[in-house]
Amino acid sequence: MMITDPRLRTLLTQAERNASYGKNAAAESMYRQILSDAPDVAEAWAGLAAVVGDPAEKRAAYERALALAPDMPAAVAGLARLDGRPVPPEVEAALAPVEVVKAAAPPEAATSLERALGVPGEAKPEAAAYELVCYRHPDRPTSLRCYNCNRPICISCANKTPVGYICPECQRDAEDAFFNSRPIDYLVAALVSLPISLLAGYLMTRFAGGMFVFFLLIFFISGAVGGFIGRITKRAIGGRRGRYLPALVVAMMVLGVAIPVFLGFLTGMVGLFNLIGPAIYLFVGASAAYWQMR
Repeated sequence: MMITDPRLRTLLTQAERNASYGKNAAAESMYRQILSDAPDVAEAWAGLAAVVGDPAEKRAAYERALALAPDMPAAVAGLARLDGRPVPPEVEAALAPVEVVKAAAPPEAATSLERALGVPGEAKPEAAAYELVCYRHPDRPTSLRCYNCNRPICISCANKTPVGYICPECQRDAEDAFFNSRPIDYLVAALVSLPISLLAGYLMTRFAGGMFVFFLLIFFISGAVGGFIGRITKRAIGGRRGRYLPALVVAMMVLGVAIPVFLGFLTGMVGLFNLIGPAIYLFVGASAAYWQMR
């Protein structure tokens, strides 16, 4: 099967280059990506067979390549080597590197100075058809690569680190190594933070009206209250970290303010002026709780 998708053609070229440089892990990842989109590409199967380490998987990939292209020299030679058989001479000849002879430069390739002096110029190499494109955005040419998986990434996908640029998937995998929470931790975090948040929200709503000094007091104590909620919740879950645990605690704090405010509106005990204090509390306290949970 011929590859018609420009993105897959570029990806195949990148995989072949990685394999030639000995970067088998990156090449294997690219070959598998090609085969997931186009499973009938014989070149990708043969390339995958050349870089995988498992003999059984290597044999299966070569056999799949031969099923798609029975005369493919790379697959024939690969299977012969796996079986300990000599590679047929005609296959060896087909795999032999072709010596490229540099063509003489045409007169029009000379520089203006060389043309003026009558000296024939040297032909400039043609621009390489090989062009890196972002693996997430095939329409964006790029010169950046992820330092971890070696896949090309555009500037929108690249995240700068002290050791180079990293792609979103590798960054997420690296962050996941720090998250060790269990599903039950989310329930525990909600059950612990919500009652405290309801009490704090009630107090902020009930006593937030009045003089300016109350707003200053709320501003200074909100950080301590939010930090306390974060510390108690984190202790309840054993200090484990979760990607969404900080957001969950903040949501419980918002709910802890929203319920008293709603009930206060229904009973007529809370007016618009009374919302200033809870708003200050949420802004300062939720930030403190969020950073305690990270």
